[in-house]
Parts: sequence; C-alpha cells; structure tokens
Amino acid sequence: MLALGTFSSCETLEVEPTATAQTNFKFVWQEFDQLYGGFEVKAVDWLAVQRNYRPQLTPQSDNADLYRVLTHMLDELNDGHVSLSPTEAQYPRYVSGQSRGPALNHTSLALIKARYLTESHLASPTITYGKLPGNVGYLYLSGLDEDYRNYQQNLDNILRDLQGTKALVLDIRDNSGGRDELGQYVAGRFADQRRLYMKSRKRNGPLHNQFTAWQEWYVQPTGSRQYTNPIILLTSDDTFSAGETFTLALKRLPHVRQVGIATYGAFSDRVERDMPNGWRFTVSVGEYRDHNGVSWEGRGLTPDVAVANTAADLAAGHDLILERALQLAQ
Repeated sequence: MLALGTFSSCETLEVEPTATAQTNFKFVWQEFDQLYGGFEVKAVDWLAVQRNYRPQLTPQSDNADLYRVLTHMLDELNDGHVSLSPTEAQYPRYVSGQSRGPALNHTSLALIKARYLTESHLASPTITYGKLPGNVGYLYLSGLDEDYRNYQQNLDNILRDLQGTKALVLDIRDNSGGRDELGQYVAGRFADQRRLYMKSRKRNGPLHNQFTAWQEWYVQPTGSRQYTNPIILLTSDDTFSAGETFTLALKRLPHVRQVGIATYGAFSDRVERDMPNGWRFTVSVGEYRDHNGVSWEGRGLTPDVAVANTAADLAAGHDLILERALQLAQ
C-alpha cells in the first residue's frame, strides 16, 4: 500500500504558468477535491475548509506562508497517507495528523531477543521468529513489502519449525505496511476457512461520492501449511496501512486475539502529485471498510486486550504487552 502510482482525475486541471502561493494552494485543494476518497467517512466539508484557509494567502504570500497554510489545511483530514514534501530543506516533510502527537508505541526487538526469546532466527530483514517460554512461538513482522516468494518460502520454514508450539505471538507493532495482497496471503497462512474481511473502492469521478465498484477481500488458507493454534496478535499505533488491513484479516479468525494499542487508522491507497512550484504531495484515493461495512479510518482497530508500554518500562527491561500476551497464551 505504500507504493505510489499515478491517478487520473476525470477532468484535466489547467494550471496557470506561475508558482504563486495562491496558485499552488488552488492546485492542491482542487486535486484533493477530485481525488480524495475519505471526505464522507471523515465528515469533512471540503468547501468549508477552502473558505477557511484560502483567505490566509495573498499575492504577497511566500513559501513559508504556503507551507503553514497547507499543513494546517491537510491536518483537517487526520490521514497518515496524506503528506506534503517541499523541495526546500527548511520545510520538513509533513504528514497529516501529526498534531495528534507522537506515537504511543514503545517496542524493542533487541529487548525481546535478549530477555524473552529462548531461541531467535532472522528469516529476512522484516521477519524474525523464535520461541518464548512455555512452548509459545514468536513471529515478528515489520513490513509487508518484500518479494512474495520470500514470504512463501520463509513461512513454510517458520510454520514447520513452530508447528509443535501451543500458541503463537504474532508481533506487528512496528509494521509500517506494504502490499495489501501480500498481507492477504500471509494472513491466509493462519486461516482455517474462507471469510470476507474487507471491501475497498477508489474515487473515480469529480463528486465526493463517486467510486469504483466495491472489491471484496477474503482471507482463506494459503500455502502448504497453516498455523491454527491460538494466536495473540500484538498491535500498536505504529501498525499502519497494509499492517492494518492485515489486522482486519486476522481479526476475522476465531483463534486470534488482538493485544496492545489500537492501530494507526490509515488504510487507503495513495497517489503522488506534483505542485506547480515543484513540491509534492500524496492523496488517499480509496475507501476501506471491514466485513460489516464499518470504516476505521482515523480511528484504528481497537485491541481485545488493551496494554501499553512506556519508555521507562523498556529501559527497565520489561515489555508489558508481550508479558500480557504470554499470560494469555498459557
């Protein structure tokens, strides 16, 4: 889901051959008006947003003014897939929703390996697995963007090695996303039968309620081997994008419990656009809902058992979320 692509609006937008702050503001506002998929689910009145922010720029406004106004405007969307990337170093890359504060997630794979795992193996840059006390398996996935074949072979080996464990802790607290299709495949390695877990669609017209037909997503057994013993799924507000659609799939399985912190709340695909002044921005173009038709954009998926770590907990050598998962696995 993190991969960016091109997206054609239904109308060709003509841009004046100038890079004034007002022209750039108009371009960004219109592109979101044509492409953004989350206005309705987030109850955002985009015309009212324009009326609020457009007067803050004048013909004398410079890039500092433009950056300030655009970041404030985009923050109204509270959407982690919406970003602004200026070309000048003095203006840092901005991600919508930053005003809600820093992430609550405090996780340390190094601590887990040193203190909790009785054995540890690095299968790939994004996959670590091993065993925890009490014959409990452990699988850490930090992303879903490697080559599909790597996951297929690695999961064959991992599930073979962990087949004798009584439960599995599946840790995606640091999962920054990747490809929804890959998450669907990986989730299938833990599925017992076919279940609908998500539907998605994308903007395809100038009206805010114009979308493609819904695409249905199912989780079902994949690969040569599946793990269907009890699974404790660890999430945090750093579980993002395809990590969240993966969570949707796992939460449909009766043998899975979600523990930790609610996920970030950014599900949609995004596209990248160039501004007249050379800056770039990304736009979420999709709408994603769970099997019941509920959108979790901007909210995240709430755990069955809420537990959080602090920086002090980790400094003292304790991962309270993992310790709670071990209790539940017994």
